[in-house]
Amino acid sequence: MNATWEDLENALGWLRAAPARWLQSARQDLSAAAQWIWVVLQGDFAEEQSTAQVVTGTVISMIPLVDQLCDIRDVVANCKKIDEDPEDRGAWVALALTLIGLVPLLGSLAKGCLKVLFAYARKAIHHAGRGALDSDLWQATKPYMEHGIAKLNDHLARPEVRRALAALRIDQPYRYLAEQVRKLDAQVQKSRLLAALDSALGPARELLSMVQRWGGDELARKAVRLVQRLERARGQADRGLTLALKPVHDWLGRLAQRLDVEHRLNYRAQTDNLNVHHFHRFSLDAEIEALRKNLPQWVTVGKKAKFQALREAPKVPPGHFDISKNAPRPLNEAFKTFHTVRPDVLPPGTVLYRVLDPKSNDNSLCWMTKQEFDQLLSKPEWRQKFAVWRHWNHNGEFVTYTVPPGKGLPVWRGTTASQVLKDRNGVPVKADEHGNLYWLDGGAEQIVVNPADLQRGHLGPRQFTGWGYDEGGLQVDLVGVPVLQHHWFEAN
Repeated sequence: MNATWEDLENALGWLRAAPARWLQSARQDLSAAAQWIWVVLQGDFAEEQSTAQVVTGTVISMIPLVDQLCDIRDVVANCKKIDEDPEDRGAWVALALTLIGLVPLLGSLAKGCLKVLFAYARKAIHHAGRGALDSDLWQATKPYMEHGIAKLNDHLARPEVRRALAALRIDQPYRYLAEQVRKLDAQVQKSRLLAALDSALGPARELLSMVQRWGGDELARKAVRLVQRLERARGQADRGLTLALKPVHDWLGRLAQRLDVEHRLNYRAQTDNLNVHHFHRFSLDAEIEALRKNLPQWVTVGKKAKFQALREAPKVPPGHFDISKNAPRPLNEAFKTFHTVRPDVLPPGTVLYRVLDPKSNDNSLCWMTKQEFDQLLSKPEWRQKFAVWRHWNHNGEFVTYTVPPGKGLPVWRGTTASQVLKDRNGVPVKADEHGNLYWLDGGAEQIVVNPADLQRGHLGPRQFTGWGYDEGGLQVDLVGVPVLQHHWFEAN
């Protein structure tokens, strides 16, 4: 890998903490090092941790070997999947998307941004299974890609990425990325993908040889078996990548079109005044920094939640929808947003309210009754009672939904659970050295609906909350600018 052991140790540490045996041995226990390398190489591209890593692609490319290790572990995960079922075209497409990120056709900025989107595409293929390629690959990945676009927004808002954009004089990043995807699409060939595969498998073999030399007998056997799986996948790559090329080219074309749409959403109707639909939400990093500088009254500092989240999902009555961890996205694990919960069916004519910002989807999960909405007097009160962090929803607008005639609308309703602030790795952010954390109390009654049950024709117009868009240093001038536009997410 053309690097020192110190470089490799630092890179491994970025992906996973060193084993205790390694530290206790003063960095001399080679069997602990072998175990460390082995665990890192088991990273699965379908896991959320892997997605969190690629979101910071521009940052990690500055750290020796970290970016390369991320690439290797993704290739290893793809090859393992292919070895399980060589006839699974979805697995070959997922590998092709991984390899495109390794082909030296992109600058580091574009590579880091597109890795975010490719990671979500691979996750979608993994969850959709073999049927994903039987009809339309883009439609199969679309729900995940919308989440990927949201992650890309976060990525583009990072200070180091913004500096890179400024240095490269890129003031319209989505148009730039759409152009890069089209150039990439025109140059993707099987020979280049095979060369990228070999460039990843070489270092993978090197690392696994270390595991064989330094690990015990059992670990050495596992490493040998993994090398064999990689070799089997490589032996079939010529045929497999040939099958993957057409769906990959089609998918890249649709991705470029989706980035064009995001560009238009961000830059429509610009005037001398700032367009509210052009703003970016508070990033997670910015929110953490703001809390540490000046703690607002609506944030609680403490060790425990005021309204503890449910630990188990409720039983689903006949005719209702699931909110457990096994529910389809975006309903999966929605029960964790509740302190108490019960099923209900709202009668026709019931009016629900949803507070949102200019980029929020109208047809999402979380709503409230008119009674709850009328009791809210300010944005801080809404944040505290409904436990909504700034980087989730910037506020400024609301929309209503009237339950149409018929059988009524199945919902889950109950007390909103407290929400702790977590960092990009899902770890609660410490408020001080005494183990206290940042909390939003919750306590209001929230209503969760299945977005698939909502009908666009019964959605009311967007309206101003009256609480303003300004918050945390973001000031928006609305004079002469078109605002209050619906964003209805089409799931199919």
